[in-house]
Amino acid sequence: PGGWEVVSVMPRPGELRLWAYQSIAHGADAIIFFRWRTARFGTEEYWHGLLYHDGRPTRRYDEVKRMGTEIKRAGDVIVGSTIKARAAIIHSYDSRFAFQIQPNNPKFSYPGHVQHVYRALFRRNIPVDMVSPTADLSRYKLVAAPALHIVTAEIADNLRRYVEQGGTLILTPRSGVKDEANAVVNAPLPGLLADLCGMTVEEYDSLPEGVTQPLQFKIPARPDQVARVWYDVLAPQGAQVIARYTQDYYKGKPAITLNTYGKGRVLYVGVFGNDPLYETFMSWLLASVGVEGVLSAPEGVEVAERWQGNRRLLFVLNHTEQAQDVVLPGRYTNLLNGQSGLTGTVTLAGRDVLVLAEES
Repeated sequence: PGGWEVVSVMPRPGELRLWAYQSIAHGADAIIFFRWRTARFGTEEYWHGLLYHDGRPTRRYDEVKRMGTEIKRAGDVIVGSTIKARAAIIHSYDSRFAFQIQPNNPKFSYPGHVQHVYRALFRRNIPVDMVSPTADLSRYKLVAAPALHIVTAEIADNLRRYVEQGGTLILTPRSGVKDEANAVVNAPLPGLLADLCGMTVEEYDSLPEGVTQPLQFKIPARPDQVARVWYDVLAPQGAQVIARYTQDYYKGKPAITLNTYGKGRVLYVGVFGNDPLYETFMSWLLASVGVEGVLSAPEGVEVAERWQGNRRLLFVLNHTEQAQDVVLPGRYTNLLNGQSGLTGTVTLAGRDVLVLAEES
């Protein structure tokens, strides 16, 4: 476990190895474990290493030792492979720091909000890149820019170019509110992004913890959801209404809109919520842009992929305590033990991992 004044939860058997392979699955070409022997004094004396304070090996040591043997077999195939992400999330440090000073609502957390959006993709085993607001977005079918508070002309042009060329963009509340000087823009919100969104924010409401607002979705076969914390009341100017509020003085007003811009689209989600809200609109958008997960798997089983040229590498990680079955889409070799010809249904023990290479 880690810790300074307080010791955190001990990783369960298998988790250290599992998490290390998770890092590799998401792009790491090397893993460094901190630390070897647990320090006997100093700030990090409770930051446990692979050996105890007295130098004895631990089961953590055994897991890393096992992993070392496995990496000797698999390393040459994995190193140099790449990830081909189908979606991206824009993380803005300027926006993050602005929210640190003024979170707008005591229950709002920028990192937490980004994680909500990410989980809606992660749970579908969809590879995601985390990128800056000025990154080249042309390779992605779907880009989410959660609470993009600080927007410059350069950022607005980058998003506009992406959508014009056929990309699908997701924006959420408090986007386009401030300029590079952290000053509120002299224009209707979302400021420089208003034309892109095909709507403006008529007004907004910030409500305390425990208060929610029901939303009625206009998307077929999508359940109604509940919004929390923040509520933008939207005034469409060409955008299609996707969801409306069903109570309070803004009952019937738009909460979520979809705008066509050039060859692409912009979904403006004018509320914050919990995971079910993001999963509702994300599942609909993903289907509409043709983005599918790496592999269908039971809940708690993560599947990621890397590519060595045209050869597919699959990482199947069981984060549950129970054995889980996964159906492979072809024939694979298990790089960790050399077993070849794996096809159909394979079973993973609890907290176990498979690293598979596609057979030609």
